[in-house]
Amino acid sequence: MDIDPDVVRKRLDSGETKTEIAKDYGVSRHAIRRLVNRKKKGAVKESELTKKVHKALQKSGELDVEALADKFNVPPKKIRDAVEQLAHDGYRVEVDDVSAVTLHKVPPSRNNLHKSLLEGEEHVIGIVSDTHLSSNEEALEELHLAYDIFAERGITEVLHAGDWTCGSGIFRGQVSEIKNHTFEQQVDYLVANYPKRDGIVTRGISGNHDIEGDFGRVGANPVVALANQRDDIDFLGDYSAWINYGSDNAPCWMHLLHGKGGMSYSYSYKAQKLADGYRSERKPAVLAVGHWHVRGAFEARGVQVLFPACFEWQSPFLTRLGLSPAVGFHILTITIGDDGTLVKMIPEYFRFVEGRTV
Repeated sequence: MDIDPDVVRKRLDSGETKTEIAKDYGVSRHAIRRLVNRKKKGAVKESELTKKVHKALQKSGELDVEALADKFNVPPKKIRDAVEQLAHDGYRVEVDDVSAVTLHKVPPSRNNLHKSLLEGEEHVIGIVSDTHLSSNEEALEELHLAYDIFAERGITEVLHAGDWTCGSGIFRGQVSEIKNHTFEQQVDYLVANYPKRDGIVTRGISGNHDIEGDFGRVGANPVVALANQRDDIDFLGDYSAWINYGSDNAPCWMHLLHGKGGMSYSYSYKAQKLADGYRSERKPAVLAVGHWHVRGAFEARGVQVLFPACFEWQSPFLTRLGLSPAVGFHILTITIGDDGTLVKMIPEYFRFVEGRTV
């Protein structure tokens, strides 16, 4: 005879024993025990049910408890148990007051990091400073070699951070350390000897040796005179110039500056002080600052600070000051994102050692 397991379970729930029920059906007590332990047809094991509920919620996001119970042929309590297990396992699920089961998915971030964040328009620029032509210690041959390398690398723009010439009357005793003494002589020497290469324009500012001392007292500027006689020279201003390598709508500024005063014991401290001097709304991405004849590259307050070295060997004046110059130049590669952000900067330094030849 067919025995309905649900009827047997109800009789057991009401307090009857397996022995009494078995006697009514004419079967053994063990047969009743096997019957009530048998799962409903089509029902799912609890561990499998939890997985299936999770999968169903992944597809729909929200489902009713009753609908899930019908779908998997289990009582609603089993669905609630499965939901509790999912929550225990760390899934963001909950059952509201109207028995709706919801899986809260974390939405994909719209600000995902991607390598395109580091892509943009690339600029390759030559950087020189403090060339001090007409000084007895000028590194003119090295300066010409720098421009040969600029030409070989296809560079079309070189920036000069000031002190193109040595000037006159800048410090006591300078007259014995220079080979051209008048303004006209130094301008003629600049025009004739400052490197010129096809396709390269040198843009720059004047420094203290250019427009102070004897030249300053008569209102003369040798860099202006040089630019008026050479079409490859572009004068940007005295001591300072701002150059935009981004777009009008998304600017990326480089500040070309000729400093003042002495260098701090720590180069990085000088970089920090310079960066501190900018207003927040007027802060450059890059600061290339000459004057101190040192070389260094630092990030300070979000500004990439470059001390670009020089082209003057140690003079008697520098020896008295206890200073040893860094002679060399940079090729600066910068990458600017569409929003004007500097995303990459490579300051490639070329260093000369006095007396070293090959």
